[in-house]
Amino acid sequence: MVAVLGGLRGNRDLAVLVGGSGVAGLGAQLTLIGFTTELAGSGAFAVAGLFLAVAFGAVLGAPLAGWAVDRFPHRLLLAVAVFAQVLLLVALLFGYARLPVLYGLVALLGVCGGVARTCASALIPVATGEDGAARGLAALSSARNTGSVAGIVLGGVIAVGPGVEWAVMLDAVSAFAHLALVVVWLRADRDPRQDDGGAATPGGQWSGWVLLRSDRLLLGRVVAHAVVGVAVAIALVNQVFLVFGPIGGNAFTYSAMLACWTAGLLLGANLTRRVTTTRALVAAFAAANLVLALALAAPAQLPHLVVNAVAWLVAGACGAVQNVTLNGLVQARTSDAVRGRVLATVGAITACSGAVGILVAGAVVGTVGPLSALTAASGFALVAALMAVLAVLRGDHLRASVVAPDLDRASA
Repeated sequence: MVAVLGGLRGNRDLAVLVGGSGVAGLGAQLTLIGFTTELAGSGAFAVAGLFLAVAFGAVLGAPLAGWAVDRFPHRLLLAVAVFAQVLLLVALLFGYARLPVLYGLVALLGVCGGVARTCASALIPVATGEDGAARGLAALSSARNTGSVAGIVLGGVIAVGPGVEWAVMLDAVSAFAHLALVVVWLRADRDPRQDDGGAATPGGQWSGWVLLRSDRLLLGRVVAHAVVGVAVAIALVNQVFLVFGPIGGNAFTYSAMLACWTAGLLLGANLTRRVTTTRALVAAFAAANLVLALALAAPAQLPHLVVNAVAWLVAGACGAVQNVTLNGLVQARTSDAVRGRVLATVGAITACSGAVGILVAGAVVGTVGPLSALTAASGFALVAALMAVLAVLRGDHLRASVVAPDLDRASA
C-alpha cells in the first residue's frame, strides 16, 4: 500500500480518483453491514432481499454506465452520480424502516455507484497517460478494497454500538467528501463527443453477446464463473446466520469475518500476477475452486470462530483468483477492437447470475440452515472446478480464438 500511495505524489487527479474510490468503498460497506445485521432477525429471505437489491443495482448500473460514458463528459457525470448518492443516502436515513423503500433505495445506490466507478476507471488513463494506466487502475482497485476492509470493521463496531442510522449518516458524509474531492480538486476530464466524434452507434454494445458465443472456452469459463457465483452468494448470505447461530458471535464478529474475506481478496490478486497463458488461467481457476470448496466445507464441519476466519481468508483469496483469471482470459482471447464490448457483456452476465445466485442462496439458507448451506455452497464450487478441468481435458484452450473485429463485422 505504501508503493501505491507513493505513486500518487505529484498527480492530484490520480490522488482524487484513488482517494474517492477508497472513500466510496468504506461508505458502501458501512451501509451494507449495518442493514445486514439489522435484517438478520427478519430471516434469510430479508437478508437475501438486501443482497438482491445490491445485485439488481449492479445489473442496471452496468449498461447505464456504458451508455452514459459514451455520451457525457466524465467529470460532470462522476459529480452527478456521487451527488445522487448523497441524496439517496439522506432519503434512506428517513425511509429504511419500510422494506420496499429500503430495497429500492439500495438498488438505486448501486446504479449510481456503478456509474461513478465506470467514470473513475475511464478517467484513469486521462490522469496518468496511457503508459501509467495499468498502475493507476491497480491503485484504484487497491484503494477500494482497502476502504471496504475498513468499512466492514467499522460497520461492525457501529452495528454493535450506535446502530444502523449512524452507519448511513457516515456513508452520507463519506459520499459528500467524495463529491467535494471531485468538484474542488479533480481537473482531469474526457468528453466522448469531442474525442470520438459523437456518440457510439446505437445497439453496437449488444454485439458483445455474439462475440462471446464465438469462443467456446471463454463462454464455458463465464458459465463456470456464474456457477461458482452461486457458491459465493450462499456463503455471504449465510454468514450472518452462521455467526449469530452456531458460532455464537455478534455484529462485530460478523464484520470481522467479512473483513477476513476482503483481506483475502487483496492476497489473492497478488497470487495471479505471473499467470498469463490460456491453459494456466483456466488451471488456476480450477485450482481456486477446489480450494474454495474445501474452505467453505470447513466451517460446516467445525463451526468455530478461528476456523471460519481462516476459511474466509482463503475463500476471499480464491475469489480474487477467479476474478483476475476471468479478466486475464478475456484479455488473452479478444482483440483490442472488441475487448471492451466483451468485458461489458461478461460483466452483465456475472451481475445477472449474481442476482440469481442470491435468490438461490435465500432459498437454500432458509430451507436447510447455516451449516448445510455451506455444504451446498461447497458443492457448487466443486462443480465449477470440474467444468474448468473438463475444458482443459477437451483441449478447448488449444483452439484459436475467433473473438476478433472480422467476426464483429460479419455479424453486423
